[in-house]
Amino acid sequence: MFSMIPFPIKLMVMIMVISGAAGFGYMKGSEAGKIAIANLKADSEKQIRELEDMNSKISNKVVTEYVDRVNTIHEKETKYVDAAKNNVPSQYELSNGWVFTHDTSASGGDADATRSSDAASSGIKDNEALLTIIGNYSICKANSAQLAALEQWITENKKAVDDSNNKKQNEKKKKFGIF
Repeated sequence: MFSMIPFPIKLMVMIMVISGAAGFGYMKGSEAGKIAIANLKADSEKQIRELEDMNSKISNKVVTEYVDRVNTIHEKETKYVDAAKNNVPSQYELSNGWVFTHDTSASGGDADATRSSDAASSGIKDNEALLTIIGNYSICKANSAQLAALEQWITENKKAVDDSNNKKQNEKKKKFGIF
């Protein structure tokens, strides 16, 4: 009975069957691909949420420690300023050269030998200059604490990301039996 069908029709039926099978396979593969992409997207969003939560905890911890350090620095500065005002005797007036050189070094400017050698009195007492120096040291210590806190924040966030990525890699290895 099959031999009674003309060859062009047989060929057309075979092409249609093959095309139908290919189309069916493509559609099934496309659906599986969409599901796989959706699963990966959900896993990625979950990992992002976990990392954001960890980042929030790390940030809160680091900021709290930083604020505590800076408050301690400012408390000590207040004690040093009180000691300088109340206990350190004023013995000398600083020269204009001393004041110029101090201010230039504090601002990072260029030193001028002529202005640095000016021996005329500036009218600024040595214990008054000490207050400025105490303030400068306090600012430096606060900047140092800020940089240490930033370094701690970066290090802890990097560790959290690395741990999360390692956990994900280990889950994949277990899933595919690579261990």
